[in-house]
Amino acid sequence: MTLDSIDLERIDQSLWTFLEQGKMHKVEEDWAEFVLKGHQEQNFHDDLETSGCISVEADVWLFDDDFFVGHSVKSLTPRSTLKTMYLNPLHRILEAANRDPVIGSVASDGKQGVFATDSAQTLVLLVDFKTNGPETYLKLHEQLEGLRNAGWLTHWNGTNRVERPITIVVSGNAPFDVIANSNTTYRDVFYDAPLTALEADGDPVTNTSPAATSSDWDIGVLRYKYNPSNSWYASSNVKAVDRSISFWFAVTPDQIEELAQHIRKAETRGLRSRYWGTPRWPRSLRDQIWQVLLQQGASVLNVDDLRAARKGSWGRWT
Repeated sequence: MTLDSIDLERIDQSLWTFLEQGKMHKVEEDWAEFVLKGHQEQNFHDDLETSGCISVEADVWLFDDDFFVGHSVKSLTPRSTLKTMYLNPLHRILEAANRDPVIGSVASDGKQGVFATDSAQTLVLLVDFKTNGPETYLKLHEQLEGLRNAGWLTHWNGTNRVERPITIVVSGNAPFDVIANSNTTYRDVFYDAPLTALEADGDPVTNTSPAATSSDWDIGVLRYKYNPSNSWYASSNVKAVDRSISFWFAVTPDQIEELAQHIRKAETRGLRSRYWGTPRWPRSLRDQIWQVLLQQGASVLNVDDLRAARKGSWGRWT
Protein backbone atom coordinates (compact mmCIF):
# COMPACT_ATOMS: atom_id res chain seq x y z
CA MET A 1 0.00 0.00 0.00
CA THR A 2 1.02 3.63 -0.37
CA LEU A 3 0.42 7.01 1.20
CA ASP A 4 -2.27 7.92 -1.35
CA SER A 5 -5.42 7.60 0.71
CA ILE A 6 -4.16 8.47 4.18
CA ASP A 7 -6.71 10.19 6.39
CA LEU A 8 -4.85 13.09 8.02
CA GLU A 9 -7.20 13.23 11.00
CA ARG A 10 -6.65 9.53 11.73
CA ILE A 11 -2.87 9.92 11.60
CA ASP A 12 -3.04 12.90 13.89
CA GLN A 13 -5.41 11.18 16.32
CA SER A 14 -3.22 8.09 16.54
CA LEU A 15 -0.16 10.20 17.34
CA TRP A 16 -2.07 12.08 20.04
CA THR A 17 -3.31 8.80 21.53
CA PHE A 18 0.26 7.52 21.77
CA LEU A 19 1.34 10.63 23.62
CA GLU A 20 -1.58 10.38 26.05
CA GLN A 21 -0.90 6.70 26.76
CA GLY A 22 2.78 7.30 27.37
CA LYS A 23 3.89 4.98 24.58
CA MET A 24 5.78 7.73 22.78
CA HIS A 25 8.08 9.69 25.00
CA LYS A 26 9.63 13.10 24.73
CA VAL A 27 13.40 12.91 24.66
CA GLU A 28 14.99 16.31 25.27
CA GLU A 29 12.00 18.15 23.81
CA ASP A 30 11.70 15.81 20.80
CA TRP A 31 9.47 12.80 20.30
CA ALA A 32 11.11 9.41 20.30
CA GLU A 33 10.61 8.50 16.66
CA PHE A 34 9.43 5.22 15.26
CA VAL A 35 11.05 4.52 11.90
CA LEU A 36 8.93 2.45 9.53
CA LYS A 37 10.83 0.61 6.82
CA GLY A 38 9.67 1.86 3.43
CA HIS A 39 10.17 -1.53 1.78
CA GLN A 40 7.28 -3.00 3.75
CA GLU A 41 4.85 -1.83 1.08
CA GLN A 42 2.01 -4.11 2.10
CA ASN A 43 1.82 -2.65 5.63
CA PHE A 44 3.00 0.90 5.07
CA HIS A 45 -0.41 2.59 4.84
CA ASP A 46 -1.96 0.90 7.88
CA ASP A 47 1.13 1.21 10.06
CA LEU A 48 1.61 4.90 9.39
CA GLU A 49 -2.04 5.57 10.19
CA THR A 50 -2.17 3.55 13.41
CA SER A 51 1.30 4.30 14.75
CA GLY A 52 1.77 7.98 14.04
CA CYS A 53 5.24 7.38 12.57
CA ILE A 54 7.18 10.58 11.99
CA SER A 55 10.03 8.97 10.05
CA VAL A 56 9.83 6.50 7.17
CA GLU A 57 12.47 4.65 5.15
CA ALA A 58 12.61 3.66 1.50
CA ASP A 59 15.22 1.44 -0.14
CA VAL A 60 15.68 2.78 -3.68
CA TRP A 61 17.27 1.33 -6.83
CA LEU A 62 18.02 3.47 -9.87
CA PHE A 63 17.08 1.57 -13.03
CA ASP A 64 15.89 2.91 -16.40
CA ASP A 65 16.21 6.50 -15.19
CA ASP A 66 13.75 6.01 -12.31
CA PHE A 67 13.71 4.93 -8.67
CA PHE A 68 12.13 1.62 -7.70
CA VAL A 69 11.42 0.87 -4.05
CA GLY A 70 12.10 -2.52 -2.52
CA HIS A 71 14.31 -4.48 -0.15
CA SER A 72 15.94 -6.42 -3.00
CA VAL A 73 16.04 -6.33 -6.80
CA LYS A 74 13.71 -9.34 -6.94
CA SER A 75 11.04 -7.44 -4.99
CA LEU A 76 10.87 -4.48 -7.41
CA THR A 77 7.77 -3.87 -9.52
CA PRO A 78 7.06 -1.26 -12.23
CA ARG A 79 4.45 0.46 -10.06
CA SER A 80 6.59 0.70 -6.90
CA THR A 81 8.51 3.88 -7.63
CA LEU A 82 9.65 6.56 -5.23
CA LYS A 83 7.36 9.08 -6.89
CA THR A 84 4.22 6.95 -6.85
CA MET A 85 4.73 5.61 -3.31
CA TYR A 86 6.15 8.65 -1.52
CA LEU A 87 6.90 11.92 -3.30
CA ASN A 88 3.65 12.49 -5.19
CA PRO A 89 1.38 11.40 -2.30
CA LEU A 90 3.30 13.59 0.14
CA HIS A 91 2.92 16.52 -2.24
CA ARG A 92 -0.86 15.94 -2.37
CA ILE A 93 -1.12 15.61 1.41
CA LEU A 94 0.73 18.87 1.96
CA GLU A 95 -1.28 20.66 -0.71
CA ALA A 96 -4.47 19.64 1.06
CA ALA A 97 -3.09 20.59 4.49
CA ASN A 98 -2.02 24.05 3.28
CA ARG A 99 -5.11 25.13 1.35
CA ASP A 100 -6.74 28.32 2.53
CA PRO A 101 -9.69 27.48 4.82
CA VAL A 102 -13.15 27.46 3.31
CA ILE A 103 -14.52 29.32 6.32
CA GLY A 104 -12.79 32.42 7.60
CA SER A 105 -10.40 34.85 5.96
CA VAL A 106 -7.10 33.57 7.41
CA ALA A 107 -4.71 32.58 4.64
CA SER A 108 -2.48 29.51 4.98
CA ASP A 109 1.19 30.24 5.62
CA GLY A 110 2.17 27.12 3.69
CA LYS A 111 4.02 25.66 6.68
CA GLN A 112 1.47 23.07 7.84
CA GLY A 113 3.09 19.65 8.04
CA VAL A 114 1.56 16.19 7.98
CA PHE A 115 0.43 16.28 11.64
CA ALA A 116 -2.34 18.75 12.44
CA THR A 117 -1.70 18.86 16.20
CA ASP A 118 1.92 19.84 15.65
CA SER A 119 2.24 21.72 12.38
CA ALA A 120 5.97 22.22 12.89
CA GLN A 121 6.71 18.49 13.20
CA THR A 122 8.76 17.41 10.18
CA LEU A 123 8.33 14.02 8.52
CA VAL A 124 11.71 12.44 7.79
CA LEU A 125 12.00 10.47 4.55
CA LEU A 126 15.12 8.32 4.86
CA VAL A 127 16.18 7.23 1.37
CA ASP A 128 18.57 4.27 1.41
CA PHE A 129 20.64 4.24 -1.81
CA LYS A 130 21.13 0.72 -3.17
CA THR A 131 22.76 1.78 -6.43
CA ASN A 132 25.66 4.02 -7.51
CA GLY A 133 25.89 6.96 -5.11
CA PRO A 134 26.57 10.03 -7.30
CA GLU A 135 24.13 9.02 -10.04
CA THR A 136 21.44 8.15 -7.51
CA TYR A 137 21.97 11.45 -5.69
CA LEU A 138 21.60 13.51 -8.86
CA LYS A 139 18.38 11.70 -9.78
CA LEU A 140 16.97 12.18 -6.29
CA HIS A 141 17.79 15.89 -6.43
CA GLU A 142 15.85 16.06 -9.69
CA GLN A 143 12.82 14.18 -8.36
CA LEU A 144 12.59 16.45 -5.31
CA GLU A 145 11.96 19.49 -7.51
CA GLY A 146 8.20 19.58 -6.84
CA LEU A 147 8.54 19.54 -3.04
CA ARG A 148 11.45 21.97 -3.29
CA ASN A 149 9.54 24.49 -5.39
CA ALA A 150 6.64 24.36 -2.93
CA GLY A 151 9.01 25.25 -0.09
CA TRP A 152 8.32 22.05 1.85
CA LEU A 153 11.85 20.68 2.24
CA THR A 154 14.05 21.21 5.28
CA HIS A 155 17.18 22.97 4.06
CA TRP A 156 20.47 24.60 5.01
CA ASN A 157 20.49 28.25 3.97
CA GLY A 158 24.19 28.93 4.41
CA THR A 159 24.07 29.81 8.11
CA ASN A 160 21.10 27.91 9.61
CA ARG A 161 19.05 24.81 9.07
CA VAL A 162 15.43 25.65 8.33
CA GLU A 163 13.00 22.85 9.25
CA ARG A 164 10.06 22.36 6.93
CA PRO A 165 7.32 19.69 6.64
CA ILE A 166 9.57 17.13 4.89
CA THR A 167 13.20 16.31 5.69
CA ILE A 168 15.17 14.22 3.20
CA VAL A 169 17.98 12.06 4.61
CA VAL A 170 20.11 9.68 2.52
CA SER A 171 22.01 6.55 3.58
CA GLY A 172 23.50 3.38 2.09
CA ASN A 173 25.59 4.27 -0.98
CA ALA A 174 24.86 7.99 -0.55
CA PRO A 175 27.98 10.04 -1.40
CA PHE A 176 28.85 12.24 1.58
CA ASP A 177 31.47 14.27 -0.30
CA VAL A 178 28.96 15.19 -3.02
CA ILE A 179 26.45 16.32 -0.39
CA ALA A 180 29.00 18.25 1.69
CA ASN A 181 30.36 20.04 -1.38
CA SER A 182 26.98 20.86 -2.91
CA ASN A 183 25.39 24.32 -2.86
CA THR A 184 26.54 25.96 0.39
CA THR A 185 23.68 28.48 0.47
CA TYR A 186 20.84 26.01 -0.18
CA ARG A 187 21.05 22.28 0.59
CA ASP A 188 17.96 20.09 1.12
CA VAL A 189 19.41 16.56 1.14
CA PHE A 190 21.11 15.52 4.39
CA TYR A 191 23.42 12.62 5.19
CA ASP A 192 23.00 9.72 7.61
CA ALA A 193 26.37 9.92 9.36
CA PRO A 194 28.19 6.86 10.80
CA LEU A 195 27.48 6.99 14.53
CA THR A 196 30.28 4.70 15.70
CA ALA A 197 32.86 6.51 13.53
CA LEU A 198 32.45 9.86 15.29
CA GLU A 199 35.75 10.76 16.91
CA ALA A 200 35.81 11.69 20.58
CA ASP A 201 38.16 14.60 19.95
CA GLY A 202 36.41 16.03 16.91
CA ASP A 203 35.98 15.05 13.26
CA PRO A 204 38.31 16.49 10.63
CA VAL A 205 37.38 19.94 9.39
CA THR A 206 36.20 19.96 5.78
CA ASN A 207 37.13 22.59 3.21
CA THR A 208 33.47 23.56 2.98
CA SER A 209 32.89 24.30 6.66
CA PRO A 210 30.02 26.79 7.10
CA ALA A 211 30.85 30.35 8.01
CA ALA A 212 31.18 31.29 11.64
CA THR A 213 28.26 33.71 11.38
CA SER A 214 25.52 31.18 12.16
CA SER A 215 22.99 32.39 14.72
CA ASP A 216 21.66 28.92 15.65
CA TRP A 217 24.77 26.73 15.67
CA ASP A 218 28.00 27.22 17.56
CA ILE A 219 31.03 27.29 15.28
CA GLY A 220 32.47 24.41 17.32
CA VAL A 221 29.59 22.22 16.13
CA LEU A 222 29.84 23.33 12.52
CA ARG A 223 33.54 22.58 12.33
CA TYR A 224 32.90 18.84 12.71
CA LYS A 225 32.97 16.84 9.50
CA TYR A 226 29.39 15.66 10.15
CA ASN A 227 27.32 18.63 11.33
CA PRO A 228 23.82 20.13 10.92
CA SER A 229 24.74 21.74 7.59
CA ASN A 230 25.22 18.35 5.89
CA SER A 231 23.83 15.61 8.16
CA TRP A 232 20.64 14.83 10.08
CA TYR A 233 21.04 11.38 11.62
CA ALA A 234 24.07 9.60 13.03
CA SER A 235 23.27 5.89 12.76
CA SER A 236 24.72 2.49 13.52
CA ASN A 237 23.86 -1.17 13.70
CA VAL A 238 23.39 -1.82 17.42
CA LYS A 239 25.72 -4.84 17.10
CA ALA A 240 28.56 -2.48 16.18
CA VAL A 241 28.58 -1.38 19.82
CA ASP A 242 29.36 -4.89 21.00
CA ARG A 243 28.75 -8.01 18.92
CA SER A 244 27.98 -9.97 22.07
CA ILE A 245 24.90 -7.84 22.58
CA SER A 246 22.89 -10.32 20.47
CA PHE A 247 24.05 -13.40 22.37
CA TRP A 248 23.18 -12.46 25.94
CA PHE A 249 19.78 -12.11 27.52
CA ALA A 250 20.50 -8.73 29.06
CA VAL A 251 22.38 -5.56 28.18
CA THR A 252 25.43 -5.12 30.41
CA PRO A 253 26.43 -1.87 32.15
CA ASP A 254 29.50 -1.60 29.88
CA GLN A 255 27.32 -1.89 26.77
CA ILE A 256 24.93 0.74 28.11
CA GLU A 257 27.86 3.08 28.73
CA GLU A 258 29.17 2.58 25.19
CA LEU A 259 25.70 3.28 23.75
CA ALA A 260 25.50 6.43 25.88
CA GLN A 261 28.91 7.64 24.67
CA HIS A 262 27.88 7.30 21.02
CA ILE A 263 24.61 9.14 21.66
CA ARG A 264 26.47 11.99 23.40
CA LYS A 265 28.87 12.30 20.45
CA ALA A 266 25.92 12.71 18.09
CA GLU A 267 24.37 15.33 20.35
CA THR A 268 27.65 17.24 20.47
CA ARG A 269 27.50 17.52 16.68
CA GLY A 270 23.85 18.57 16.59
CA LEU A 271 22.81 15.22 15.06
CA ARG A 272 20.05 12.76 15.93
CA SER A 273 21.19 9.29 16.98
CA ARG A 274 19.65 6.17 15.46
CA TYR A 275 20.32 2.47 16.01
CA TRP A 276 19.09 -0.26 13.71
CA GLY A 277 19.46 -4.03 13.74
CA THR A 278 18.12 -4.62 17.24
CA PRO A 279 17.66 -8.38 17.81
CA ARG A 280 14.16 -9.72 17.26
CA TRP A 281 14.74 -12.52 19.76
CA PRO A 282 14.69 -12.94 22.64
CA ARG A 283 11.91 -10.39 22.95
CA SER A 284 12.95 -9.49 26.48
CA LEU A 285 16.37 -8.41 25.17
CA ARG A 286 14.82 -6.44 22.31
CA ASP A 287 12.50 -4.64 24.72
CA GLN A 288 15.36 -3.92 27.10
CA ILE A 289 17.45 -2.43 24.28
CA TRP A 290 14.52 -0.21 23.22
CA GLN A 291 14.16 0.92 26.83
CA VAL A 292 17.87 1.58 27.28
CA LEU A 293 18.08 3.58 24.05
CA LEU A 294 15.25 5.87 25.13
CA GLN A 295 16.66 6.25 28.63
CA GLN A 296 20.05 7.22 27.25
CA GLY A 297 18.52 9.85 24.96
CA ALA A 298 18.50 8.17 21.54
CA SER A 299 16.49 10.28 19.11
CA VAL A 300 15.14 7.44 17.00
CA LEU A 301 13.93 3.89 17.54
CA ASN A 302 14.26 1.87 14.36
CA VAL A 303 11.28 -0.45 14.78
CA ASP A 304 10.24 -3.22 12.37
CA ASP A 305 7.67 -4.83 14.68
CA LEU A 306 5.31 -1.91 15.13
CA ARG A 307 2.61 -4.03 16.77
CA ALA A 308 5.01 -4.91 19.58
CA ALA A 309 6.10 -1.29 19.90
CA ARG A 310 2.47 -0.14 20.14
CA LYS A 311 1.17 -2.63 22.66
CA GLY A 312 4.20 -3.11 24.91
CA SER A 313 5.02 -1.36 28.17
CA TRP A 314 8.75 -1.43 27.36
CA GLY A 315 8.98 2.36 27.23
CA ARG A 316 7.61 3.07 30.70
CA TRP A 317 9.94 3.72 33.58
CA THR A 318 10.14 5.81 36.72
